[in-house]
Amino acid sequence: MTIEDILFDKSYLTIFHIPEERLVYLKWKGYASTDQYREGLNFALDIVRDQKVENWLGDLKLMEMILPLDEDWATKVWYPLISQTSLKKMAIVTSLDFLNNAAVKRIVSTTADSTGFETRFYVDVEDARLWLKGF
Repeated sequence: MTIEDILFDKSYLTIFHIPEERLVYLKWKGYASTDQYREGLNFALDIVRDQKVENWLGDLKLMEMILPLDEDWATKVWYPLISQTSLKKMAIVTSLDFLNNAAVKRIVSTTADSTGFETRFYVDVEDARLWLKGF
């Protein structure tokens, strides 16, 4: 990844788009407020829609707790939208924060039957990326 691949860079999140891998990569950097969390996910959703992205890599290693109202929003509002896109695979690198992991796993398990893509959890970014590339 290069600096040219960065489409969004804030204190809480960097979003990369790697066209040759049909990949959007979200690298969370810590706590994200409600507005920040939603801004980041919606920005990435727009990339997926506009660029016909098939692979999503969410690096949540440093991400902190997701508030209950944001968990509810992701489940009821955001996931139905991302489910209507070209996305085929979502790899999630789990957070070091227990509460974040619990929230993310609840979101994914609640929405799993209604998405058109496969989701897998990883502890290592490179393992997640290899799966997305088909290895």
